[in-house]
Amino acid sequence: MKLEHFGMAEPGDCRVVFMADAEELNRVVEAEKAAGNAAQDEEDLLTAAVNRAILEGFSPLYAQLITEHKLVPVTDPDFELLAVNKEEGFRAGAQFFSLPPLTLGRDTGFTQPICPRPIRPLTVELEINQKHGDEDRAADAAGKQALREQVTREIYVQRCAQAKKLAEQELIFQLGAEVTGALPKQLVAGNYFAEQRRFNLRMQANGINFDQYLKVQNQTVEEFRVSLHAQAEQKLRSRLGLLLVADKEGFWPTEEEVKAELANWNEKVYGERTFPSNDERKVCQRLATSRAAAFVISHSTLTPPTEKPVMAED
Repeated sequence: MKLEHFGMAEPGDCRVVFMADAEELNRVVEAEKAAGNAAQDEEDLLTAAVNRAILEGFSPLYAQLITEHKLVPVTDPDFELLAVNKEEGFRAGAQFFSLPPLTLGRDTGFTQPICPRPIRPLTVELEINQKHGDEDRAADAAGKQALREQVTREIYVQRCAQAKKLAEQELIFQLGAEVTGALPKQLVAGNYFAEQRRFNLRMQANGINFDQYLKVQNQTVEEFRVSLHAQAEQKLRSRLGLLLVADKEGFWPTEEEVKAELANWNEKVYGERTFPSNDERKVCQRLATSRAAAFVISHSTLTPPTEKPVMAED
């Protein structure tokens, strides 16, 4: 695999063109045939062989680019086949985004209250009916009241734990406001569309109509889009900010730690593997940003909730 071109459309927007000659292409075609379950159609076989060649051959090229150009990739590469011919080989392109020049302000001292959702009396009654037997429910008035208080406290403890996790996420979100500098336009756009998809899925899961949502929020469609775009960009800046914190505080894992994580790769959690140098990059960044997030949280303040459970009116 040979590098033909590397450049940036704008800082952080990396574009690569690479090629393989006919000898390399024919080698992977034969490897694809020998692998079993090879495609019978000639065109399908060639496509599978090119995919194999890219995943096998691009990995060292990718590692070389990262080292030579001091890149910190933040997305997987997207590949595009530009030309293929069994007599000449193939040309392909790749696009990925790397950390652009950014400035990190403070990374500690954030504040966020822990705000558990109020508990409805009906929720308490349903919990009692589901998890407590007839003997508990048949107690006298004092016993029933004690049971309600016990169940209310149990629900409140659960909701406080949930609220704490949300508050910790909010601390990391606040970090995004401290990350300044231009971001690649396509990276920002891609994150906006991903955030929009997540929003749509939440609306569907909860059976909420978009028009109803706008009415409750007192927003127009345009105001919603502007708000969602700003939220998506700050989330992106938060994720990039964690890389900056990791670099500043020295949270990068050792080679041994990365190898151990790679050996225990969980596809259900982390998705499918791509190619070696990219998988290593992802594991390394995951460990580093996890440590960075813990650092930001431990050096910020979570305002605790009230001791007494907060009740809502039915």
